[in-house]
Amino acid sequence: MGRFALRVPPELAGIILSFDWDRTRLHALDLPVEEIAIAELRWQLGLRWWKHDGRHFAVTPNEVGADPVRYEQQWQRTVTADLAYPIHITETAPGRWTILDGVHRLLKADIASARTIHAMRVRDLDAIRIID
Repeated sequence: MGRFALRVPPELAGIILSFDWDRTRLHALDLPVEEIAIAELRWQLGLRWWKHDGRHFAVTPNEVGADPVRYEQQWQRTVTADLAYPIHITETAPGRWTILDGVHRLLKADIASARTIHAMRVRDLDAIRIID
C-alpha cells in the first residue's frame, strides 16, 4: 500500500493509487498530449487532495479557490501553475480518469473558465511504480 494508505480519507479510496509512484518517472514518459474537457475532470476539485496546516488530505481545490487568503500556500501554487505543461491522468475505474499530477493546473484552468486542458493519459502504471 502507498505511504498514505492508512490516512487516505474514504472519499479518496479507489481514486488515489494504492502504491507509491515516482513523479520523475511520470514526467519522463513520452505520451501523446490531448485536449480533455475540464467538465470531465471538475468533480476532482471537490476532493481533499491538498495539505493544509501540516495535515495531508485537508483541503479541496474548490475550498482554496473560494478562500485564497486562508489557503495562501495552495493558492500561490495554483496561480503560478503553468498551463503549458499537460496534466497526467489515469483510469482508476472504467471510464473514470483521475489526475495523477496537475490538480493545481486544473483549478487554474477552471478559474480561468477554460473549456479544455492539455493532458496525457497514463495507462502503464508499472512505469511509475516504486517497488521496494
